[in-house]
Amino acid sequence: HNLAQIKVIKEKYKHLRQLSKAPTFSLTYMGTHHTLMSNCGFSKEEALAIEKGYHELYQVSDAYTESQLRKCCELGYVQVAFGLKVRAPLLKQCDYDSMPYSAKAEARTIGNALGQSYCLLNSRALNAFMEEVWKHPKMATKILPIAAIHDALYFMVEDDVEVVLFVNRELIKAMSWQDLPEIKHDTVKLSASLELFYPSWASP
Repeated sequence: HNLAQIKVIKEKYKHLRQLSKAPTFSLTYMGTHHTLMSNCGFSKEEALAIEKGYHELYQVSDAYTESQLRKCCELGYVQVAFGLKVRAPLLKQCDYDSMPYSAKAEARTIGNALGQSYCLLNSRALNAFMEEVWKHPKMATKILPIAAIHDALYFMVEDDVEVVLFVNRELIKAMSWQDLPEIKHDTVKLSASLELFYPSWASP
């Protein structure tokens, strides 16, 4: 798939993109068409088609998750972002291809951790950005962090073009970092964009 075409989706198909979030998250965390039917209200035919399309599109991601879960069954833990380990005592006791229901629930938790743990990249970006802020006496009092939520950082920033330019340059650089070996890629890059809200959060 062409990356440029995928990026256009956010602008051209905003409504459809929003509608896709619930089924995409469900399938990312090892849900099935049954999950789509019960959680999203799809008919069985729709749910099966969405499930099939998802797994065709994300074959590489599926294969990675399966390889990590198989390794987890051998070791009893999985290593996630920044070397953190999540223990899996039930998976350690069973074979990946014939695991009982209780172990499948643990497998979903592990699968979730494999992806969600990389929200730590957001915390890393906040620290890296604030280190740059504190190096500049002018910026240190004009840029205040107020929240870090999932993959977004929020700041109170003085209405000054020099300050906004600094934030736009240094924050995007911090959020585009991908030096962890497992997330380095020649074509798939991390990126970010700055949104300004003024005079209130209701006005992006």
